[in-house]
Amino acid sequence: MWWRVCSLLAWFPLRDAFLTNHTETITVEEGQMLTLKCVVSQAKTASLQWLAPSGFTIFLNEHPALKNSKYQLLHHSSNQLSISVTNVTTQDEGLYKCLHYSNSVRTKEVKVIVLATPFKPTLEASVIRKQNGEEHVILKCSTMRSKPPPQITWLFGNDIELYGKTHHEFEIDGKKCNSSSTLRVHAYSKNSTVDCIIRHKGLQGRKLVASFQFKDLVPDQETTSDVLEKGSPSSQDPQWPTSTVAVLEDSSTSEIDKKEEEHTTQDPDLTTGANPQYLGLMRKKSGILLLTLVSFLIFILFIIVQLFIMKLRKAHVIWKKASHSKSCMNYITQLYSEAKTKKKKNAQHLKLKGEHAHIPESIV
Repeated sequence: MWWRVCSLLAWFPLRDAFLTNHTETITVEEGQMLTLKCVVSQAKTASLQWLAPSGFTIFLNEHPALKNSKYQLLHHSSNQLSISVTNVTTQDEGLYKCLHYSNSVRTKEVKVIVLATPFKPTLEASVIRKQNGEEHVILKCSTMRSKPPPQITWLFGNDIELYGKTHHEFEIDGKKCNSSSTLRVHAYSKNSTVDCIIRHKGLQGRKLVASFQFKDLVPDQETTSDVLEKGSPSSQDPQWPTSTVAVLEDSSTSEIDKKEEEHTTQDPDLTTGANPQYLGLMRKKSGILLLTLVSFLIFILFIIVQLFIMKLRKAHVIWKKASHSKSCMNYITQLYSEAKTKKKKNAQHLKLKGEHAHIPESIV
């Protein structure tokens, strides 16, 4: 009996010497400020440290370790270390750790989830008309750059809410996605209206709505160019989600299903409106790609020119050396020829002088 009581009494002080983990989850919207607070119960002097999801130290007590203005110190004391992360992006998402150094090391983990609210939706309508006179309408509602993917539904009138065929396309980093929902309408009234409703955690109960009225569909006598002019986003109020209309008359029944499938699974070629922000983003990406390609070509051309200049200089040096050697040889040959001629003249002179020396005086 007594040994059990002694064991329990000894356990309580020893329990604090072991590593204990505390985990919590914080959800924050993109662009807002994230506050990370680490509070310990001990009042005695200890060290506190915040670690980023990458494993690097953000603050050790009141001393910053990362030279990044995003991280700011809010409060530091012997038992508390609070910091903030300003203008949060999806790259700041992850597991943050607070380490408490005393007799043992305790860890507090904070899982940060960053929400990216979707853009205002765009609503597009395409009319598919068969040769037999039948027609139906393809409605497509699109929104961009949300995390996590939003929920898209269709509301007819004020009482019927339906799900369409939803497609999510994630960006390169795998975090944000562009979403769309397609709905095929076989029968409708000219006075009917339909709303595309976007729901998302970042909207905090609010909804994004894009509306369309079937009476806006063009009559039979209007051409596709007229539809493009009426459905242009420039004629819409820029503060409201846009809706566009396009008309297509199929030439054969065999192509109907194929084109309808393309409408439901891909971006329709018949749509005449697009999100200006999406077009701007695509143009920006195309411009960056073109600039990169041109820079690469200029760099390759520069290398080729440098190699040609080096080769030309090398050939010039070799030619110069060869010309110099040839000039030296010519000069040496000329000197040798002159010396030989001079020697020959001297020999002839000596010979003549010797002959004069041996002429008898009687002859003289």
